[in-house]
Amino acid sequence: MFKYAIIGSGVSASTVAKELNDDNVIVIEKGDKVVYQNEGKNVEVIHTKGLGGSSIFSLGNAVILKKIEGYKIKRDLYKEIWEELNIKEPSEEFLSEFDNFLLDRGFKKMSKFIDFDKCNKCGLCSRKPCEAKWTPINYLKESRAKIVKNFEVKEIVREKDHFIIEGDYKIRAEKVIVSAGAIGTARLFLDKDERVGKNLFVDTFVTVGGILKDSHLNKHLSMLVYKDYGNFILSPHYSKLIYGEIKKERDVEEKDIVGIMVKIKDENDGIVLKDSVKKEISREDLKILGRGISKASKFLYDLGVEELYITRARGSHPGGTLSFIKDFSLEEDLYVCDSSLFKDSLGKPPIVSLIALAKTFVREYL
Repeated sequence: MFKYAIIGSGVSASTVAKELNDDNVIVIEKGDKVVYQNEGKNVEVIHTKGLGGSSIFSLGNAVILKKIEGYKIKRDLYKEIWEELNIKEPSEEFLSEFDNFLLDRGFKKMSKFIDFDKCNKCGLCSRKPCEAKWTPINYLKESRAKIVKNFEVKEIVREKDHFIIEGDYKIRAEKVIVSAGAIGTARLFLDKDERVGKNLFVDTFVTVGGILKDSHLNKHLSMLVYKDYGNFILSPHYSKLIYGEIKKERDVEEKDIVGIMVKIKDENDGIVLKDSVKKEISREDLKILGRGISKASKFLYDLGVEELYITRARGSHPGGTLSFIKDFSLEEDLYVCDSSLFKDSLGKPPIVSLIALAKTFVREYL
């Protein structure tokens, strides 16, 4: 019998495990090595399965949100997170000509949980783990928890004074914290409440790009600078999708592709079902995307890009699917702590916010 069972191993789960600092804790992960999973048609929703969750392939972006609706986050938590993750702005040697071009036009440097002394500038943050970037694995190693991989939770059943977690075998725990992400967590509780799985947002994004000879964006870190317009942000981003589209039409090398990501604060109109995800582009989302694409296009034209391409709409920050829950509690001793609790789209990188939320949960509520 464990005192605490944590379902999931991503940002929230690893933070809870570290904060508990208890060897009577088990972390239960559905997968092993992290792999991408894509669902949805109109908006392709990207999430992962595996130890460490989607943040294994994050770009290392650190953004402070002044407010997380429904939860009181103490300001000094962010200072603590900045120190733990060694968050810093990139030095001049990491900035490309493209980055500097955008800085001259009102962009700001993006803080990163990347050790720039160890970074080799490979540009593969979203495809290849490395030692330079913080990931949830760091927190899991610092925790005292037992970690179980390849265990798919089928059901969570209360039995008198504890819970039974059903899978290939049974795991018993006094308290259960579900941190499997907005999609994984929702699917565990779809039969518990008709509100579960609704209110899904994904921070919908597209990348606008084209050809700029010898720009070498593919060998630079993406999103080193950004500009915040309130309901969307712009940030330089190398996209293999853009490269693939252009390659169909002409002979071009990856080093000649530039792009700007347009990431919006999208509406909470998605739904998580047992075997699928439905996420549309609403009329309001389309308006915001249009404004962002227009801004990004102007910067690219000013840079000298003559013909522009736009990727399909995708979303990699799913959240909101259990936003009706208050104070993390689904029922006595059964908790939820992950992005499913967010009331609406952040429209910005969520990792620091998730760490702050999980630290608050353990220290103030558990």
